[in-house]
Amino acid sequence: MEFLKINWYLKVIVIFSVVALLAGGCTTDSNPVTTEDKNKVAGTWLWAFNDDDDEVLIYEAFSGVERASYSASSHMHMHALAAGPSDAPTVWMASGTTAYAFTAGSADKIPKPYATLEVGENPVHIGHTPDGMFVAFANDISQTISVIDVDQKEVIQTVTHASGHSSALLTGEYVITTAATGSGDTWAKIVKVENDSLVDSLTIGNGAHGDAYYAAIGRGFVACAGAIYAIDVAKREVVDSMPYTEEGRTSFMYYGHSSSVAVGLHNFEDSDKLMLIDMANNGLEYLTLQGSVLPRNITAGQFALTGDGHRAVIADLAQPRIFVVSTETGSVITLDAPAEGAAVAVNADASTVWAKSGKTISVIDVASNSVTHTFDIDEGTDWIYITSVN
Repeated sequence: MEFLKINWYLKVIVIFSVVALLAGGCTTDSNPVTTEDKNKVAGTWLWAFNDDDDEVLIYEAFSGVERASYSASSHMHMHALAAGPSDAPTVWMASGTTAYAFTAGSADKIPKPYATLEVGENPVHIGHTPDGMFVAFANDISQTISVIDVDQKEVIQTVTHASGHSSALLTGEYVITTAATGSGDTWAKIVKVENDSLVDSLTIGNGAHGDAYYAAIGRGFVACAGAIYAIDVAKREVVDSMPYTEEGRTSFMYYGHSSSVAVGLHNFEDSDKLMLIDMANNGLEYLTLQGSVLPRNITAGQFALTGDGHRAVIADLAQPRIFVVSTETGSVITLDAPAEGAAVAVNADASTVWAKSGKTISVIDVASNSVTHTFDIDEGTDWIYITSVN
């Protein structure tokens, strides 16, 4: 997805966080916080994912004290997704035929297993409703969508109008599915979740991969090979398209539900551009970060987004720099990084960025562009994630 939050829902994914955290493992202590500055660290946890050892470790995000470990395996393009309920935020992920959820943790509680549910085969895309109370997994091999009631911890519907590589753009009453990316087909379907009924099939571009939803106006956005298409769900029609004006496209779009701007990673070799999609006005802007080379996807965890969607954090692959971007204004803060291409994570208010180089985490204060301290984590960690409550 990544990228956790002040509220409880976040797409860090939109394309989305798929990680298998097996319900099990251990915690190292029953006490919640060991550092002295409790006001600063309360409710902030660092998740370290080791794909080779199928393990995730939970650390206190400021002190670096390890507090829990769970068995885990993750899809290389899909990390984790935060959802409801509002009084106890959860983190959702899936792999194989199983979806897993964990509590996000708080000042008083270490993240713990929340639910384990059977879904379709090979879930690789995730969606969720604007209120975070329903989560959807698109199952590639089954060609279905599993819709989950977060509060009830159960699959409430299996949507059959999908494809071998569909989106799972869950708007509430409806889910938008798309044709498989490499099929050459150009359909997007609006399906009513309650009874798995096809409401309408619309024509968009081919190569659909990447989506976002702006709840304020009920509009979905799907990235295709030549343009981003805007779908008015209530009208059941494609209302606009935004052609790319630079070479390449976006295949990964990320957003927060309190922001009108989605971020698109520019899928083009050695790109120094980030896409900002104005979902309120159907606008597409390219933000150039001079002299940089930016990631095309989140495979190595080099991109993060705050839960409200107002701040994006992205690592420079060419130089030891990290950019903190205001998605609303396009303003940029440049931070010194411990290495080029560092894996990054950010807390809810974007006051702190975590950067991984090797096994060392640098905790960076954004306002002063200074490393407040460092600590070591599991040396096999591939990417990191922050859950935080402000």
